[in-house]
Amino acid sequence: MKLSLKVDGMTCVNCARSIEINLKRLKGVKKVEVSFELGRVYVEFDEDLLSPENIKDVIETLGYRVSSGVERRDRSLFILFLCVFLSLPFLPLMFFHNYWTVYAEFLLATLIQIIGGYSFYRSAYRSLLSGVGNMDLLVSLGSTSAYLYSLLTMVGLLEGHPFFETSAFLITFVRVGKYLEDRAKEKATGSLRELFGIQTSKVRVLKNNKEEEKPVQDVFIGDIILLKTGELVPLDVIIVEGSLEVDESVITGESKPVLKVPGERILSGSIVLNGFAKARVEKTLGGSYVSLLIKLVENALRQKPKIHRIADKVSHYFVQFVVALSLVVFALWYLKTGDLQKSFSFGLSVLVVSCPCAFGIAVPLALTVGLLRAYKKGLLIKNPSALEKMKDINVLLFDKTGTLTEGKPKLTKAVFYKEAINIAFSLARTSNHPHAKAIKEYCENLGAGAIDLKNCTEVPGRGVFCDDYFLGNPSELGISSENSATLLAKGNEILAEFHFEEGIREGVKETLDYLKNRGIKLVMITGDAEDRARKTAQALSIEVFHAKVKPEEKLYLLEVYQKEGYAVGMVGDGINDAPAMAKADVSFAIGSGTDVAKKVCDVVLLSGFGGLKFLFEVADKVSLRIKQNLFWAFFYNALGIPLAAGLFSSYGFVLKPEIAGLMMALSSLSVVINSVRK
Repeated sequence: MKLSLKVDGMTCVNCARSIEINLKRLKGVKKVEVSFELGRVYVEFDEDLLSPENIKDVIETLGYRVSSGVERRDRSLFILFLCVFLSLPFLPLMFFHNYWTVYAEFLLATLIQIIGGYSFYRSAYRSLLSGVGNMDLLVSLGSTSAYLYSLLTMVGLLEGHPFFETSAFLITFVRVGKYLEDRAKEKATGSLRELFGIQTSKVRVLKNNKEEEKPVQDVFIGDIILLKTGELVPLDVIIVEGSLEVDESVITGESKPVLKVPGERILSGSIVLNGFAKARVEKTLGGSYVSLLIKLVENALRQKPKIHRIADKVSHYFVQFVVALSLVVFALWYLKTGDLQKSFSFGLSVLVVSCPCAFGIAVPLALTVGLLRAYKKGLLIKNPSALEKMKDINVLLFDKTGTLTEGKPKLTKAVFYKEAINIAFSLARTSNHPHAKAIKEYCENLGAGAIDLKNCTEVPGRGVFCDDYFLGNPSELGISSENSATLLAKGNEILAEFHFEEGIREGVKETLDYLKNRGIKLVMITGDAEDRARKTAQALSIEVFHAKVKPEEKLYLLEVYQKEGYAVGMVGDGINDAPAMAKADVSFAIGSGTDVAKKVCDVVLLSGFGGLKFLFEVADKVSLRIKQNLFWAFFYNALGIPLAAGLFSSYGFVLKPEIAGLMMALSSLSVVINSVRK
């Protein structure tokens, strides 16, 4: 059984890891994947050994909340303002001392520690339960240590001076940084969260001329719903009354408004820009386009490229390293100077300056932003590893018909040697091949009728066989296919010839020029005749092409390039291309292609062939952002830890614990900002 849960309360990637580790300990759990970016947990388990309630109990025992769909009031902004308000009096109190000053600081610090620090303590407790340290554990240890040290010096149990401002400012500064980080992340993933929100949205249903609000799951095929300006269309519908201007960018990648009138279909996920209409539900939530898109997004975010897994591992062990290092720094300074307060301050600074979150979000957030930008352009990335692999592609194989050329060939000439129009129509209607569809439509316009044919079989790359009749490639009859005709025959007797022309897809030439400028070798593979293949290759300036290639030969040619050491991508649209696409390093299916091609590919180009250029640009940007994020996370800690440890104190460079806490928060914020920027 598979279960998908919305979980609230995850503050960093190590929170996600703690949930994953604890669920994997349950007997009967087969697979666990946690998406920190969307706050979702996916579990595959044996229902004979476990129930969904068992899984929810484990998550909630760790202190997280499994969402029931009811929104809770978020008090984080109020608590942030309260911490800032309580921290402000420390500024004058630090400079104007009297007998009561330290007690005022104690009272303010205690309030901040309880009110502002509660969420950090709760998160730290969760991390300790699972054995996975997180950023909140470091903040909790740091602020508590500073508070207790100040309290002990205030009552005279330790030598030194209280510095309650350190614990107060530490919590306040980290909360400021976290707030800015969360707002930036929400902006980056807002569209995805809005998309997932459809699953719990309400729909206005028209019943007996009365409006009734229902959950989207309770709306059925045939129900009439109302759509108005500003709404997200939650289901696949057909307009029955009124008209709308809609934004279909989530489907096509084109944000230009599209006018929809009665009788026209609107896919879920579209946004109503203007108008009012009544629409009949064509598909329920489970079968609608938006459900397919949500599943693709969920699957993509569950998969972790290699670099993502490495960053997760670093983040996992980083907290333990920092805690041990801070103790070493404290011990060394105390042995060297005997100054407890100085030693404590340096050890505390090391504890709070280091940020595992910067490592943890460096890869997943950059990937999520890249995926979101691709989805907005009508590019459905099923496997996020494709973004990582695309930079290495140096050979791209292209199918011709339906990929480089229009998927609907134009039938320009038909020659019937015998009265066989009904036979041609009947064979053509059994196939989804573009040529067969064109023949069917042509014969239908001439008044053809279906006849009863038995034992019909379609063989990819050859044609359709029904009894003694055949419709397809001339080579099947031992005839040269150079004339590029599709033949209808009975046995060896030719009954008709059909001649086609295909136009080049829009944006193909510009995209191929862009790919060549990247240094990618372009190869066209087609089952078409030599002359037609050459004509298309010349029109697109493709130097290498292979004609009259059978489906199994496409796979063979791809493997030849791979054996030569090339990283090979495959772009196709049909059943013929599926074996090669499944074997390619990265595969792309044109959005109008068959379901089989879409199933085996890594990326679906809903916006058309031109989306390939944008996809490579997104892959480049994601790769660059990941490198920048990891460099910054490493550079920040490489610089911050020695400074916090007091290695430069003899030169007057000292990092106070509260400033170290602010730097920790800002380091993850910088990674977020770098990931979301254009």
